[in-house]
Amino acid sequence: MFALDTDDFAHIVREYDLAPFRLKQIREWIFGKYADDFRQMTNLPGALRTELAARYQVTESRIAAHRKTRDGTVKLLVRYPDGAAVEAVLMEYRNWTSACLSTQVGCAMGCTFCATGPLGFVRNLSWPELAEELWHCHWFAARHGLKPLRNMVLMGIGEPLANLDNVVKLVETASSPEFFNMGQRRIAISTVGLIPEIYKLARCKLAITLAVSLHAPNDALRNKLMPVTARYPLQDLLDACRNYTVMTGRRITFEYLLIDGVNDSSEHARELADLLKGFNCLVNLIQLNRVPGTAWRPSTRTDVFKKELEQRGINVTVRRSLGAEIDAACGQLRRGTLQA
Repeated sequence: MFALDTDDFAHIVREYDLAPFRLKQIREWIFGKYADDFRQMTNLPGALRTELAARYQVTESRIAAHRKTRDGTVKLLVRYPDGAAVEAVLMEYRNWTSACLSTQVGCAMGCTFCATGPLGFVRNLSWPELAEELWHCHWFAARHGLKPLRNMVLMGIGEPLANLDNVVKLVETASSPEFFNMGQRRIAISTVGLIPEIYKLARCKLAITLAVSLHAPNDALRNKLMPVTARYPLQDLLDACRNYTVMTGRRITFEYLLIDGVNDSSEHARELADLLKGFNCLVNLIQLNRVPGTAWRPSTRTDVFKKELEQRGINVTVRRSLGAEIDAACGQLRRGTLQA
């Protein structure tokens, strides 16, 4: 992304002998007004605008397609110069918009309830590519009259902690006043539970919310849903999460996808409550969204399951489901299947 490339900026400063305020103006156009063409930057000299437009692009990627639901949820297909594509989702709430970003092209985790798993893993997104994905979300929201983009969740395609260095750099960029100026407390990172990376993330001491996908209260059941359990058992995962809360002072969110007849019984709720007893956490219950090729069905026991947990002292919320009609809800994103 041009505006992130300090070498490009240093070259422009030398070649055009620009005053520092000109660079500030360019960044304000790109990250304040989300201008996608240097010719739009009307407070720059005309000759400079023409030169920059001829030599540089604000982004190398582009929005190749988009779809919108009746509730206002938007799915974007972001395509990169090498042909790789990912999907991002914009979700409107009371007075803000939240962006759900993908962190990898494909995913290697193989979770059985997710549309991305069968398509496999291609590559990580680099830090500038992640920043461009976020920039495109801002641009679309600003250009199409959506509520201000205030929050970011890394819960799209891919496992964020398998791309940890680039993800941390994105968080730093997103929260920088020089760029997106998004408070870290408005950023959530989801993981299937990569234990070494959770310890590493804890040492970064970011103010983000860490959301850990549990989806089962024991290893045997979780392994059927999430193959990563064979490498990282629940008790070891919980130890890593406890360390995370101590190191950062931040509460963990545990995500729990309710699947009919699989993990939604009262016994499962009691077992989950026992597992998390005394933990500084929030359980976020998620309604299963249908994915072609899987036999799983959405649970009808969300309210009962929630009550069972609350009666045992667990803090619980139910995630609002958005975007299912365009395959944009949790677990439905795929690697570049939205047609341009």
